[in-house]
Amino acid sequence: MRETKLFDKVYGSILGAAIGDAFGIRVEMMHYKDIEAQYGLVDHFDSLPPRRPSAQPPMELWYPFGEQPKNVAGYHPLGRWSPEVGAYTDDMRYRLMAIHTMLQKGGPITGQDFAAAWLNYRLAVEGAEEYEPTLRWDGPERAYARIMASFDRLMERVKEQRPCFSGWDGPIGLIHAGDPEAAAANGYAMAVAIATALAPGATIEDVVANVLAYSDNLGPHAAEFRGRVERLMGLAAGCRSVLDLREPFYNEFLIRFPPWDSVWTLEMVPCALAVCSIAQDPRDAIVGGTMMGRDADTIVGIIGELMGALHGATALPSDWATRVEQLNPKPDMAQMAEDLCRLLAARAQAQQARSAALLSMAQ
Repeated sequence: MRETKLFDKVYGSILGAAIGDAFGIRVEMMHYKDIEAQYGLVDHFDSLPPRRPSAQPPMELWYPFGEQPKNVAGYHPLGRWSPEVGAYTDDMRYRLMAIHTMLQKGGPITGQDFAAAWLNYRLAVEGAEEYEPTLRWDGPERAYARIMASFDRLMERVKEQRPCFSGWDGPIGLIHAGDPEAAAANGYAMAVAIATALAPGATIEDVVANVLAYSDNLGPHAAEFRGRVERLMGLAAGCRSVLDLREPFYNEFLIRFPPWDSVWTLEMVPCALAVCSIAQDPRDAIVGGTMMGRDADTIVGIIGELMGALHGATALPSDWATRVEQLNPKPDMAQMAEDLCRLLAARAQAQQARSAALLSMAQ
């Protein structure tokens, strides 16, 4: 299975997301002008010097106000749980939990399924005597679980047909590989994007076209989302490099007052699509996305996820891939990708058998 094109694309999406997340976290919450002034072009996976205070307008900074969760045992519960550059953050843990839940169920999941998985994870890290097998990470798991599996958040998920938050819904596209319509019914824009990207010969133009075609699944955000994507893609078409996109993006597209579903949907996803449309390859896209700043680990995670699905794991920078695989050994992302490919093949065979049976009656 690991020699197949399907595995290359599925693992490319998972590994690309992990690389992007780990790459972007180093400049998370920074303004693009501060990144360039302090670090130059961040085109490497080395540690960066401590950042200096920003001189940019507060409303152009990412989350300039409000209380952040405090560090636990030296680590931010939603950040990377290692001092080593290459460790991923909560973005990737969320994606992997979604994949784990789909593998456990053997197919697409609902919000109730995902809420149950998060509750089970919280039981495990809180020290309960009975819980089902779940993913585990070395770090401040209890603080993390109390955020991700708070009772308010669990109750919100239980009521949703679409299990993942908009922007973090790329894994839903994996289980609906090649079927953007099904992905749209079970997820949001990134589910559609990944389902489209996994099809043979898919291009970024195919991805954007389907994301726009199925954008009604974004509900009240749909019309503004379409307008933002169309406008940003028009600007991207005139950019020689991703760096040219930064100034107009900050001038026109920032969401300055969360709720977070608006930021993911209306700022980060259009940004990631535009970056991928400009970039020549995954490395160029990941570096360019990092130089955008803002919630960089999320933006670049989405970029890596999409570029990996389009071009495959073999197109990702091998030195970056090796570092991320070595620093994040549990869970085994390659094994999860293989298991998911086997599940996809089994589901396709079952569908083929049902279609053959129906066709036989039509003859």
